[in-house]
Amino acid sequence: MLRSLIISYLKFIFLFIGLAGFILLFNTGCTDLQSMDSNSKISRFQNSEDVYRASMRWGEWNDLFHLMKDKPDAADKLKQPSEDYLLHLETIKVKEVTVIGSNMDKALGEGFSQFKIGYRIDSVLKLYSIRHKVNWWYHKESNLWFTDTPLPKEFAPPKRRTIKLSPKTY
Repeated sequence: MLRSLIISYLKFIFLFIGLAGFILLFNTGCTDLQSMDSNSKISRFQNSEDVYRASMRWGEWNDLFHLMKDKPDAADKLKQPSEDYLLHLETIKVKEVTVIGSNMDKALGEGFSQFKIGYRIDSVLKLYSIRHKVNWWYHKESNLWFTDTPLPKEFAPPKRRTIKLSPKTY
């Protein structure tokens, strides 16, 4: 009798501790969700990452270039894409863009994303797969994240070859 009473008492204590732990974890999780509104840095970072992936996946290159801006203190400046470069990008068909990893520091206003990109070029039947790291920086006034990383070097147009013709001497 005493033994069954002790077992019942222990079950009640474990049930109470488990329920209290669940409520504590649930409230902590809800607090994090409530604090992550659509204007938070975290939410804006994830949105920028999503726009980057979707723009690349669907070949919306102009939208992608809107996310690319120089940091105010940057020594290396991004070049505006030329008409030839944009025409070349139209020949690239991205099949998948997957986030491998990402991290951000709210205090510093910096972050990075690592993407796996599967693509093909119209004139080639081969499917290529590359990894591309994108650095992000936070613009406080507009509450937006931008990247100062250019597109992968694999997306560059092929080098044009010039043929030197020597004059024939007869």
